[in-house]
Amino acid sequence: MFCGLVEGWLWQQTSSVVDDIVHWPDCPSAPDRVAVVTISYNTRELTALLLWSLRRILDWESLETVVVDNGSRDGSAELLAEIDAGGGCRLIPNAGNAMHGPALTQAMSFLASRGSGHPRWVWVLDSDVVIGRPDALEKGVERADQTGAAIVGESWWDPWHETDSFYAYSLLIDPVRVWRDGIDPFVGGGDPAFDLIQSARAHGETLCEFPFARDRYVIHRGRSSLSAVWAAGDTAHPSYDWARDHHEPHFGLVDGAAARHDELMRAFRAEVGPLDDHRAVEALTSRA
Repeated sequence: MFCGLVEGWLWQQTSSVVDDIVHWPDCPSAPDRVAVVTISYNTRELTALLLWSLRRILDWESLETVVVDNGSRDGSAELLAEIDAGGGCRLIPNAGNAMHGPALTQAMSFLASRGSGHPRWVWVLDSDVVIGRPDALEKGVERADQTGAAIVGESWWDPWHETDSFYAYSLLIDPVRVWRDGIDPFVGGGDPAFDLIQSARAHGETLCEFPFARDRYVIHRGRSSLSAVWAAGDTAHPSYDWARDHHEPHFGLVDGAAARHDELMRAFRAEVGPLDDHRAVEALTSRA
């Protein structure tokens, strides 16, 4: 592939899915540049908390954030548009719910299609993740460099496929090696990263374990989109029946994670204030 815009590929910000996957270009990237990718779906305050923590807690200078909003109806898209205008993130708004995996593919294709400024790493985070330690990204990248890994994540045993896999809520990806022809993209369904991870493994890429949540580098609330689906009575959502019994936060069963999340939420609310106030956008687009 060439370094530049992909010929014939038109980026549609209002489309619900990406028709064509754009693989990563074969061109130089800034060694310290990282792009965070997250998907928002009716998680307005939690998404704002993530963006706040990336600016206030994480110690990493060359960071950009891409947020795909999947047709939220809770004011998420409107708030994110204001944050985008203030330089706090890059919003890709979808008219409807493209679902988590296809929206991640959409964000990756957006990053790949740019003519310059390609990040060295892409950090995929769920919108209900909050950064818990300043060195979360530093230590993840360090582990990747030490092991030569193309994907760094937290492992779990997948009983449905009877194989080891990585949780999708925090994945550090080398896009040059992973977002390419022959490696499967993110997909729809309950585990959007499964096909990508297994395909990368089958192609001989190195995968490395890192305790993102277990060591509280990040705090993962869990089930927040399901909680929104259940709270809204969104019977048209394909996960509505599953949400009935799976909408309570679990915090990965990590000791102390819930208390740390409450602590960070209090600090966030104290600084940012009501999200409907214009001062909230200022707090979410500035650095301490």
